[in-house]
Amino acid sequence: MDDEALLERARRGDRDAFAAIVTRNQDDLYTMALRMLGTPHDAADVVQETFLRAYTHLPELRGKTVRAWLFRVAVNCARDVQRRSTRRPTSPLEDSAGNVIELPDPALGPEATALARQQAASVRAALLTLPVDFRLPVVLRDINDLSYDEIAEALRIPVGTVKSRLNRARHMLVDSLQRSGAVSSTAEGGA
Repeated sequence: MDDEALLERARRGDRDAFAAIVTRNQDDLYTMALRMLGTPHDAADVVQETFLRAYTHLPELRGKTVRAWLFRVAVNCARDVQRRSTRRPTSPLEDSAGNVIELPDPALGPEATALARQQAASVRAALLTLPVDFRLPVVLRDINDLSYDEIAEALRIPVGTVKSRLNRARHMLVDSLQRSGAVSSTAEGGA
């Protein structure tokens, strides 16, 4: 059953249908919030608040894509958290004990695993340096695999703006990674 059919059942009071919407979308929303905010605790709070708002506003959601709408709510919740928070995370993927959450690829050897972890940490750190207006489209497209139309709906901006922000953000990421020494300038064709 697709999200729209589940949504219709949820509007009629079917809690199992709403639970199915939550199950289908919670991991992607958490990933987006984690990449935006950098801390697991804040990301979990954003997801919880997103579904609370979604449940209380079910009757208002008509003729919209459920997934894009949930991302828009999550983005707004994450921005609220960001405005309230003055701290800057030290590592974007840490659990409450400060341990980095990463699973090594068993096919890689120890050196390749260490290099992949280092590169992933560099990309996460560079991503967190981007202004939110540029970070969000990258996270929604490249991590959560939303379409340009879904991103435009979630962020309430034109599709052309989504594309231009993605392009600019990717260039900013490359520049940041080059400045940090994580990638060489020849990795982008000498750019």
